[in-house]
Amino acid sequence: MQEVVEFQTVALGEVPALVRLRLETRIETYSGIYPNDWIEGFDVPLSEKRFCRIVTDPDQRLYFITVGEVIAGYLCYGREMEKTMPEDSICIHMLYLRQAFQRRGIGSLALDHVRDYCRLIGRDRFYNGCNMHNENAMHFYRKKGGRVIAEYGGHENRALNQAVFEHIVESKL
Repeated sequence: MQEVVEFQTVALGEVPALVRLRLETRIETYSGIYPNDWIEGFDVPLSEKRFCRIVTDPDQRLYFITVGEVIAGYLCYGREMEKTMPEDSICIHMLYLRQAFQRRGIGSLALDHVRDYCRLIGRDRFYNGCNMHNENAMHFYRKKGGRVIAEYGGHENRALNQAVFEHIVESKL
């Protein structure tokens, strides 16, 4: 039986659940990369405030990724929000899956979701940032056709070392 993967828009009232998921995925993804105080000192109110702004911003898309009845992760994309991204571009801001749901094709479906959005609005590419020390994610984005167009490395704080990927969107025939 094939898993049913869905992208469900995050409602304002669901932001606290999303923040809990963000902390969970941050611990799973960045332990050993981010300084411990960045994980232990996770600012819940600030994260809730940021997600509330995203939910109400018409230029952003924010989804829970569900597998059946289980929330497997989340995806956020839209107009660029970081200075490291090309101006007036479409960017994936966040794509995180719980470890138990990785390597099951769900990340590829998330990229397809963003590609479909780009086609809908007439864009031929999108971008994403990735921590350069997150080897699994770096490998994933390269394997899916992403090309590194910029690197911001050499920081004492490894959390600040970022690569920028560009993804070309082919038209569907």
